[in-house]
Amino acid sequence: MTFLPALKSLYAMNGFVAVLLYLPQITRAWSDRNHALSLSPITFGGWCVGSVITALYACLLVHDHIFTAVSLGNTLGSGALFLIILASRFASRRDSSAC
Repeated sequence: MTFLPALKSLYAMNGFVAVLLYLPQITRAWSDRNHALSLSPITFGGWCVGSVITALYACLLVHDHIFTAVSLGNTLGSGALFLIILASRFASRRDSSAC
């Protein structure tokens, strides 16, 4: 199976790119509260929890550092969006109750 090292490298590169793809969404949600309000906290919270479980599996059972790093990167990306969404919703409620 001579293609396995290339596949592992491709997986690592794909994981890194996937984590970077969170950045435009994070940037837009951070700078535009209305955009953040349109995102689902259940979706991003669920992805965050799923990524934590995957990272634990990758680290403790599979013992694969790349798999673990990719899963932790996904945890950070989805977790950041989850927190931005929650902060935007709390700020929106606070602003609407002040009226």
